[in-house]
Amino acid sequence: MNVGIFGHHGAGKSTLFRALAGEEGAPQGKQAGVCAIKVPDDRVDRLAEVFRPKKVTHVSISFHDIDAGEPDFLAPQTLASLRNMEVLAVALRGFSDDFHPAPPGGLSPVSEFREISSALVLSDYLVAQKRIERMTKEARRDAEWTALHKAIGALEREIPLRQVDIRGEEERAISGFRFVSRIPMLLVLNVGEDGLRAEPFPELSKAAEDAKVPLVRLCAKVEEEISQLSPAEQAEFLREMGIARGVRAQLVRGAFDAMEYLSFFTVGEEEVRAWNVRRGTNALAAAGKIHSDLEKGFIRAEVIPCEEFLRCGSMAKARTEGKLRLEGKEYVVKDGEIVHVRFNV
Repeated sequence: MNVGIFGHHGAGKSTLFRALAGEEGAPQGKQAGVCAIKVPDDRVDRLAEVFRPKKVTHVSISFHDIDAGEPDFLAPQTLASLRNMEVLAVALRGFSDDFHPAPPGGLSPVSEFREISSALVLSDYLVAQKRIERMTKEARRDAEWTALHKAIGALEREIPLRQVDIRGEEERAISGFRFVSRIPMLLVLNVGEDGLRAEPFPELSKAAEDAKVPLVRLCAKVEEEISQLSPAEQAEFLREMGIARGVRAQLVRGAFDAMEYLSFFTVGEEEVRAWNVRRGTNALAAAGKIHSDLEKGFIRAEVIPCEEFLRCGSMAKARTEGKLRLEGKEYVVKDGEIVHVRFNV
């Protein structure tokens, strides 16, 4: 999963990125401004203890520090970067200090959120309108035409496309545009240290709820300091500061919530691996996530909740106790399930 950290100058997005990257900074051999993080999941670790596989693979999330462009906000290069993201983590300013005094009108993360959202909507509107004008000259009337008019109708009312129901053939017809207001969004309110023990700007919670966008509150400056410590020192510092979860845990969880993702597992002596899919994904699509051959030759899926398997201690005992279920291709995969695909190609 690719998550773009994005926002206005002064919101602290680069500090937030450095906090995520930790003392090692950007990984060696990787592009500057990109930080890959393994999603911590103790279920994967406990399954690995049972199977002792040759390889253990966690879900990975790559965070990208995206330059919004100054003074030209949403410059073409910025939009190109955003279109490659699966989640937009929008940093909003909720702090002031000697180096970053509050603006004359005071801090307003809600106004900042609405301004950024409007800019993304306008960008999509211009793209869609230009395409419709061309299709009108060509007298084309197809699924793309219908989907674009549905999009234009929403964008004219300042409704981002992630809130518009576009599916099936219409969705496929416009997928190539990579409309930025259709990308799931995560709001990151960057507060000062004094804001950690309170809930500043409560009006932002209402705005996020209305927009159906997850929201996390943190202090990027404190998180950057914590990231330079050893893991043991980090845990102690977080407890002293009264921070329940560090920046990595918060943004990983927020990104999963924005994408409506869940994790399922495949296990064996070769590899124990976590996979992420959207909620509502059926067994056939989950099989395709693992390998296209499994989807093509799908017969049945053997399914057992991870915690149920760990209680049994082995697949043999799980079968004996009747805990392994056989499910068909339309079965909806649940979070935390172990899935073994029976297939024939």
